[in-house]
Amino acid sequence: MSLESVSPKKLAVFLIAGGVVAVFFISGFQARNLFAPSITEDVKVQIKQGNVCVVEATDRIPRTISDCQYSVGDTLSITYKPQQPSIERHELK
Repeated sequence: MSLESVSPKKLAVFLIAGGVVAVFFISGFQARNLFAPSITEDVKVQIKQGNVCVVEATDRIPRTISDCQYSVGDTLSITYKPQQPSIERHELK
């Protein structure tokens, strides 16, 4: 099979897929974390700078909440994916 017999569309799909795999490999990203179940736990607001609050769950990854209406020391219930810095949901406990 020569490269000339492959259509440009198929070649583009292969190159894009290869690029995505290379980025995941280089960054150390694990695709299984993308589909991991969410975790919900109670945390305290540790830092508040302007409108941004910082909390830290048991996995020791700091997570931020933009437009935060909470105060330092407030206990929140947060929902997040393991090893990912984003918070899916948060509410005052």
